[in-house]
Amino acid sequence: MHGLVNRAIEEFARVTYGEPVWATAAAVAGVDPRGFELMGDYEDRVTACLLSSLAARLGRSTEEFAEDLGAWVAQRPSVRRLLRFAGSDFAAFMMTLEELRGRGQLVAPGLELPALAVTVTGQGWRVASDCHVLWLHAVTGMLHAMADDYGVLAVIEVADSGILVDVPVVDFNEARPFSISDPAVGAA
Repeated sequence: MHGLVNRAIEEFARVTYGEPVWATAAAVAGVDPRGFELMGDYEDRVTACLLSSLAARLGRSTEEFAEDLGAWVAQRPSVRRLLRFAGSDFAAFMMTLEELRGRGQLVAPGLELPALAVTVTGQGWRVASDCHVLWLHAVTGMLHAMADDYGVLAVIEVADSGILVDVPVVDFNEARPFSISDPAVGAA
């Protein structure tokens, strides 16, 4: 697993749950408590063990933890800007998800994000992928965060090797401010 993914897990744990939670989970997973090298390459089992350790320490399932992680990552200002740049509204954003893998590789060569295939359904979309189920949950969290960012009421769930996104109300809330020219606008 790319170091950037592991560093995101590390930062999420440290910022959200504190150093003691991170230190305990890192020890259980056999990870250096000082953290991950951003451009390092780690065995997938290390990442899986770390996710399991963190989820267990917090009394959550690994799927719930992965979803929270995805939402947290999407709210980081630099990631949010990259995601919001993809579309002026939630529908346009959804239709550019297939480009996410390539964009990730532009930002961090060697980063292997899951390949996503988006199809339009009645009131929303189906996002298909043959990736590990925890990736699906992380993407689900990211989609929840982006739906909120765009002011859309969306029901989003993992189902049948993919993600179902149902949008009963497009203008549920006002979208968060966003400007491509000013990184401070909408930064939270």
